[in-house]
Amino acid sequence: MSATRRLALVDDHRMFSDGFSALLMQLREGYTVEVFDDPVAFLKAFGPDSNYDLIILDLVMRTMNGLALLAAIRERKSRCPVLMLSGIGAEPPVAEMKRLGARGFVHKSADTETMLAAVDGILAGRASFFGVQAESVGDHAPEDWHPEADRQLPRLGPRQLEILHLMGGGVTNKEIASTLNISENTVKSHMRAIFEALDVHTRTACMRKAQALGLI
Repeated sequence: MSATRRLALVDDHRMFSDGFSALLMQLREGYTVEVFDDPVAFLKAFGPDSNYDLIILDLVMRTMNGLALLAAIRERKSRCPVLMLSGIGAEPPVAEMKRLGARGFVHKSADTETMLAAVDGILAGRASFFGVQAESVGDHAPEDWHPEADRQLPRLGPRQLEILHLMGGGVTNKEIASTLNISENTVKSHMRAIFEALDVHTRTACMRKAQALGLI
């Protein structure tokens, strides 16, 4: 019997994630898949005891993009291999994925054999970048990738990311405090840390910078 493999799948497209996780567990003996449809919730649950054999991340999600989530995972000093997914038609930012430590990429439109090969390859210790141009896997980002991608992503904790997301919805400090069950002073403290990390001084500038970086 094959050894148990523990996987985390973070994707807010529930129909895809449910289908993909079921496929993995059906076709691969010993695979268990935990599905998270909220990247911030995944970060809050992710800790030293989260011994995943593989983390699979969607590139584009509503509350936080996959690159920002990958950077946050690496900030936690996790060495768990990561496979990136994308359903968009544009050329994926493979160079940025590699810079942040991703071990592979596969498009959601790929056939079952290719999807499974990407997962199996990474679990076997190989890099698995499927369906991308050869030059995209080099050391330099594609010329049409967003210039913000060359910048170091800010170091924000799960609570700060929650507050940033709420700020993006136009929520007041008082409402944020009530939603998260913390004091307004704590909210302000987190906001100062967010402003410092993003090198901004106003809420408007903070929202623009966060959107440019794909944090919200």
